[in-house]
Amino acid sequence: MIKNDCLKFSQIKYTLLLLCVFSFFNAKSQNQDKLSASYSNYAKLPREIAYAHLNKSLYLKEETIGFSVYVFDKSSKNHSDVTTNVYCSIANSKGRVLNKALILAENGVANGSFLIDSTYASGSYTFKAYTNWMKNFDEQNFYLQNIKIINTDDENDVSTTMDAPVLDTQFLPEGGHLISNIKNVVGVIIKDDNGYGLREADGTIKDSNGELITTFKTNQFGIGKFIFTPSEGKDYTAEITYDELTSQVNIKPAERTGLNLSLNNLGSKIALTFRSNANTLQNIKDKNFRIIIHNGSLIKSLDFSFTDTQEITKLINISDLYSGINIITLFDEDNNPILERLFFNYDGISILNSEKASTTKSFDSITISVPFNSIDASQFHNLSVSVLPSGTSSYDTNHNIVSYTYLQPYVKSYIENARYYFTAIDRKKKFELDNLLLTQGWSSYEWNSIFNYEPNVKFDFEKGITVNANINNSKSNQFIMYPMINSSTQTIEVPKKEKSFTIKGLLPVDDEKVIFGSIGKKQDVEKPSLYLQFTPSSIPTIDNFIKILPLKVKSIYDSKIKEPIYKNSISDAQELDLVVINAQKTRTKIDQIKRRQPAGRVDVFDENARNRYIDFASYIGVQGFNVTQSAVTLSITTQRRNTLSGNLTPLIYLDKMMLSDFSVLLNLNMRNVDYIVVDKSGFGEGLRGSAGVIKIFTDPNIQFESDYSKNVSQEAKIPLTFTSPKKFYTPLYSSYRSAFFNQYGVIGWIPDGKLDNNGNLIFKIADKNIEQIKLFIEGTANQGSFISEEKTITFK
Repeated sequence: MIKNDCLKFSQIKYTLLLLCVFSFFNAKSQNQDKLSASYSNYAKLPREIAYAHLNKSLYLKEETIGFSVYVFDKSSKNHSDVTTNVYCSIANSKGRVLNKALILAENGVANGSFLIDSTYASGSYTFKAYTNWMKNFDEQNFYLQNIKIINTDDENDVSTTMDAPVLDTQFLPEGGHLISNIKNVVGVIIKDDNGYGLREADGTIKDSNGELITTFKTNQFGIGKFIFTPSEGKDYTAEITYDELTSQVNIKPAERTGLNLSLNNLGSKIALTFRSNANTLQNIKDKNFRIIIHNGSLIKSLDFSFTDTQEITKLINISDLYSGINIITLFDEDNNPILERLFFNYDGISILNSEKASTTKSFDSITISVPFNSIDASQFHNLSVSVLPSGTSSYDTNHNIVSYTYLQPYVKSYIENARYYFTAIDRKKKFELDNLLLTQGWSSYEWNSIFNYEPNVKFDFEKGITVNANINNSKSNQFIMYPMINSSTQTIEVPKKEKSFTIKGLLPVDDEKVIFGSIGKKQDVEKPSLYLQFTPSSIPTIDNFIKILPLKVKSIYDSKIKEPIYKNSISDAQELDLVVINAQKTRTKIDQIKRRQPAGRVDVFDENARNRYIDFASYIGVQGFNVTQSAVTLSITTQRRNTLSGNLTPLIYLDKMMLSDFSVLLNLNMRNVDYIVVDKSGFGEGLRGSAGVIKIFTDPNIQFESDYSKNVSQEAKIPLTFTSPKKFYTPLYSSYRSAFFNQYGVIGWIPDGKLDNNGNLIFKIADKNIEQIKLFIEGTANQGSFISEEKTITFK
């Protein structure tokens, strides 16, 4: 007799953990037992999870690996705004890191690139993206992806081999135990020696007498299942047939006592059936068991016991389960986990799709407009787009943003083609994902760790770079840190008895340095004597917890062919840029500038001008502006009494960036000024430019040593800075109609796409008379929604 209970939400004992940045709320009763208390302690710290979208998965020498990294709160799936520091690296098959970088995340999104230079040999490489906070947990919360690199200069044999695969067959009883004399559901995985599933492998189960018990067949990922009732003490064998290969595998003998489970999706409910045999029932009758359902942060539980029946079924409403993964574990009365099953609930997961794209051709480019009617463009969003030929073989990723965020962190093994289960979702794919989860066994959450190892914060959330300054023999207790690209001037007043100060949240980029001054009693600036320490000062490492699948390459480019691949290389393109720049500099500089700046006076700085003006205030003060300057502030106003807007403060641009804080000019090195445009009319800026416009252009390559300038600051190199996003160079190919280009070519990469006010993602590509392209789009929008789409565009 089967006992059926419908599990209502009000019947479930539950613990809610509100995971947020600064505080945590743990709703638990005073009599909460060890299991729930241990879980609450384990889950109280928030987790971050990373996903990286790479523009390809197979690269050639001199190509650029473009990537966008998305960091989410693991529980809410919203973008993380508590971390700015994202680390990325590429390592070869031996673990040697060839490239690494710190990149800056804003609203949980960062982007960067690595150039594949001559140091990369042909082979497999691992791309990794992570944050410092992820190092606190023994969970696969960071991103891993295997990529293939082919160095066309290598004299290696790139021909593919067709060796017969070695069959690796695993039998995995649902819940974890095969019990004698009762019905068991058994999952099957059949893989090759690279870890990829073997499609449509046939299997038969026979007993020791050769009698056929049942049969099964694997799907496209080598996954199958069958039901059978093993007799106590009897041996069983599986015979596997794949193409012309056969193998025989012994099935592990069934256990004499124990419990098993099976899960059935009934649409609006799931049915959890727990079975015992006669040998077991007499030992467990009337003993308490507990079903725990959790998702890594939230937990629910239900108690039950066996009476006179060997089989109990519990019905649970799908609406009472968590969106995404549900880890279902059965515990005995001593809090020992004895069975576990994973179930995925698609309800509540928001995946957004685009509408039909439109294209417009101009002289040498094509403008592509992709509408997203379901995205609120006023909220934060980011779309990364890889533009490739329609026949590409270079984009073969196992994951998309949904599968890596919702599925991969909760299982122990790497999932083959996980993005399949979250693309064009239908009943068939939901069924196939459930078969996959049946074969996964225990989740990535180790109950031994949950009971015995409460996570400790050894690695902090990182928001920029922290500098700790120790003061050496200074008469002043007031200091100034001059502005940087991402930070304004800061003044620090140190209490008299203290000998150090700390500044947090600096966001230095590339070779940027930090500069300090000491403010004297007369508000003059002197050179301080500070011992500076920076944190972090190097890129940390993080250990892998899972083995990733090698990239499955359908075909490999033969590096020995004679025809040229590229019309010019990336390095050629960069050298050409420099040649063009140098050629332009040979023109008369004033004429060149005036063509770009039709209004205003142009002052080109030579060595005499740089010696004449020791700072910007001394220059602009003789150009008809009022200047008030202190050690930490700079005020500039027009000398005209009336302006159209009533505003007396001019607009000032430094290298095309409008300044809101003029104190950045206090530390402007006049030795680096190339030219300044002063336009008192404010032409082209409307009312806001009625007090005039000043445009400053610098060239860091212009530096002169001066005996006249007094060194009143301490400059320090920062050991670790953020790598600024670089221009993505697309190779120029010798042919855009060749099979090579169609398989391996690159057309474009947009790492930080944003929608316009009409909800359109608009970008341009070069017009190379290509008939058809593919867009691979990943992204996030609407506070918790995801975009993952493969879109084909045909040009008429």
